[in-house]
Amino acid sequence: MARPASVERASWVIWALVVVATAVTVLAVVRDDDLVAAWAGGQGRSVDDTRVPPSFTPVVVVLYVVISILLLVLLAFLRGGHNWARHCIAAGAALVAIAVVSGMRTDPPVEFVVAAIGILVLAAVLLVLLYLPTTNAYVGKIARPSRAS
Repeated sequence: MARPASVERASWVIWALVVVATAVTVLAVVRDDDLVAAWAGGQGRSVDDTRVPPSFTPVVVVLYVVISILLLVLLAFLRGGHNWARHCIAAGAALVAIAVVSGMRTDPPVEFVVAAIGILVLAAVLLVLLYLPTTNAYVGKIARPSRAS
């Protein structure tokens, strides 16, 4: 059975999410000090403070690698017609949206707000594409092959 357009578009949206996540990861590494300042809520450090400031770089890089690889592996299964992969991608997109919204509560730099809006739009489009009737039919037919006697 040929893949419907909804599955092909979902594939493109997943790739777009990975590309945007790449840009956000690079931006987070470059603007790490600004993110730490935003997370601190504008509280400055005193001169005699000996604590080592946190860094978001390791967290962001590991999160990017894990989520991107997971999405791309699940994409391969979705394209193969596995219904469970569709649900896993949907759960991942919902969790990414929740994480993005929670990150916006820290009042990050404007570049991250713009990227967050893009990620939220892409996640919403992905969820719609994953549950269109054509996608349902595609994963349903592959999952339940007809019995020919």
